[in-house]
Amino acid sequence: MHFRRSWLPQAQQAVASKSTVAKAKGGTMTPARGSGSIDLLFDVRHIDQSGIGTYIGVYIPRLEEAFARQGRTLAVLADRDNVPIVGDATTVVVSEPSGALMYSVAEQRAWDRAIRTTRPKAVWLPHYPFPFTLFRSGNRGPLLFTTVHDDNHLLPESISGNGRARRMYARTMLEFVARRSAAIFTPSQAAADALAAYVPKARFVVTPIPVSEAWFEPADARLSPVQDRYILYLGNVKRHKNLKALLDAYTQVQQEIPQKLVIAGSGASVKMLDESIHAQAAALGDRVEMLGRLEFDELRALVAGADLLVMPSFNEGAGLPPLEAMASHTAVLSSSIPSLRETCGSGADYFDPKDHAGLAELIRTYCLDDGTRAELTSRGWTHVTQRQAHISTGAAAEAILAKLEHGSA
Repeated sequence: MHFRRSWLPQAQQAVASKSTVAKAKGGTMTPARGSGSIDLLFDVRHIDQSGIGTYIGVYIPRLEEAFARQGRTLAVLADRDNVPIVGDATTVVVSEPSGALMYSVAEQRAWDRAIRTTRPKAVWLPHYPFPFTLFRSGNRGPLLFTTVHDDNHLLPESISGNGRARRMYARTMLEFVARRSAAIFTPSQAAADALAAYVPKARFVVTPIPVSEAWFEPADARLSPVQDRYILYLGNVKRHKNLKALLDAYTQVQQEIPQKLVIAGSGASVKMLDESIHAQAAALGDRVEMLGRLEFDELRALVAGADLLVMPSFNEGAGLPPLEAMASHTAVLSSSIPSLRETCGSGADYFDPKDHAGLAELIRTYCLDDGTRAELTSRGWTHVTQRQAHISTGAAAEAILAKLEHGSA
C-alpha cells in the first residue's frame, strides 16, 4: 500500500484583510456601509472542504447574479485567510474567530458576531447546526435558510459512526432548523424524503448541484499521479462511505484483473481508517495506492485516467464524484441507494452496497471487457450532459429572493 498527498477541492481564493466587515473590490478591501444594508449573509467558511466546498463554490456566482438582477445585496462570511474571489458588489464579512470548526462553540461565536455586526435580512448556512444567536431578542429578525445535505448524522452508529449522544445532538439541531428555517435546501429529492421522516413539517426545496464546467474539459493525462491502469475511489473514508465493501470486492478479484485500486481522499481522512481496513489495504501491497493532496488539474487527470470509478456508499445526499467521472469519460459503478440512483440515472451500473460479491463480479466484468466498459462510459457521458443541460441551479436563490420580497418565513 502506497501513500501520496491528498486532493484539494477546486476553489478560487483571495486573502482578506483583518477588518471584521469588508468588501472585495478591485483587489482591495473597504469597510461595508452601515447595518441593515445586507439582504443575505451566506456562510462560505468551509469552501475548501470536499462536498460542501463544491456546493458553496457553485452557489456563490449564482447568488451574485440573481441578487444583482433584483438590486439586492449579498455578503459572504469567510475566514480571514481563506476568502473566495467574489464580485465587486459582494461584501466579505471576516469571521471572528477565524477557523472555527463545524459544530463547535467557536462557530456559534462566529455566527453571533457576524449577525450582530451586519444585521442581515436573511442568513444561509450550508450545514445544519442551529445558530443559537437567533434566539437573542435583537437577532430574531433574519430569515434563516439552511442546507442539510443528508441524514447521515441521524443514522445508526454502524453507518454513521456516531454514538447515541451525537445522534441526539444532530436530531435536536435538525428540529431547531426545521422550526426556524424559511426553507431547508437539499441536494436531492431522496435526501429531502429521508429528512422528512424526522421533520415532516419542514419546508424543503431541492437544489441539485451541477458539475463544474471544468470537468467537461479535456484533462492533461501527463498530470495524473498514477500512470498504471486503475480503479478509483474518490472521497473521504468515513464509515457511511463503505470503503470496506470495495476492498473486500477488490481483494476477491485483484489477481484476475490488471487494474490496481487507487483511493484518493484528504490526508485527514486517510488517518481515519480503522485498523481493520488499514490492515486490509496494507495486505494488498502495491495493488492499493492511497493519494495525498492534489491540485485540481491533477485530480481531473486522475479521474479521467481511471478505467472505473466506484461509489460504494451506504448513504449520500447526492454524490458528485460519479457525475465528475462521467463528465471525464470514466465509467461508473454505484451503490443502488436512492440518492445515487437519482443522481446517476442511466449513466451508472449498480450494486447492493451490502453485497461485495456482486460488486466483485461487476468489477471483473468491466475491468476485463473493454467493449462493455466503453458502452457504460458512453451512457455516463450522455446522462451527465443531459442532466447538466436541464438542471435548475437557481432554485435556492429564487426561494431566498421570494421570501425576502414577502418579508416573512
